[in-house]
This record gives sequence, structure tokens and C-alpha cells, in this order.
Amino acid sequence: MILGAPSSVTALVDPSFTGVDGQASMLFGYDSGAQAVLTCTSSARSATRASVVGTEARIEIDGDFYAPTSYALISRDREVTRFETPSVGRGLHYQTEEVAKCLREGRLESAVMPLDESVEIMATMDRVLEFL
Repeated sequence: MILGAPSSVTALVDPSFTGVDGQASMLFGYDSGAQAVLTCTSSARSATRASVVGTEARIEIDGDFYAPTSYALISRDREVTRFETPSVGRGLHYQTEEVAKCLREGRLESAVMPLDESVEIMATMDRVLEFL
């Protein structure tokens, strides 16, 4: 959602005993020169952290990135500004709230996460699975 669809994808994907992807490490490249490194596993309880790193600063999300309670903006000269975010529930509650809102309003698509963006993400994941 931050960088859009990658122009190049490299991945290591190991299936679990059930045949689904048990572990994946992904490297995405973008025409802008940006890169993204992602890892996931269902084989262990790994850290579920996220950070966004730019040339002038980085953002580090505390705790589980999908249920953040705080984050830090860290400048290039290491000045730290902390932000607390109210959290209600855990996990995908923002997504379920958005779906419920769209249904109440009779909309078939979310302005926050439009269908073409979801399809673009699935196309990227299909490119990752080519490494299976």
C-alpha cells in the first residue's frame, strides 16, 4: 500500500507439510529504486514488526504491525518522536469495520482499499508463489 506494485519480485518459499506456504522471504524492487523486504512463517512465532525506512527518517511500528498501539519516528540524526495510537481489539478489526460500513452504505467497493488494489496485491502474491 505504501509503494504500489513492485516491478521485480524475488522469493524463497517453502511449503509446509500441508502443501500451503509455510515460510516465505520476499524481496520486492520498484522502479523508483525503493526496495521492500518481507518475511512470514507459520512454522514459528516470529516477530511481527514493521518499519518504513526513508533517506531522512524511519518509522518503527511497535508490537504487532497489524494491531499497532504505538510507533516511533526516528530521524537520521536519531531524534525519536513517539506516537501512541488507540487500539480497539486485535488484528483485522479496521478491515471488518470498513466492510460493514460499505455494506451499510450499499457500496460494493471501499475507497480506502479499492478492488483494483486488492487485485494488484493478489497478482504480486501470485508472482511470489511462482518461486514455490
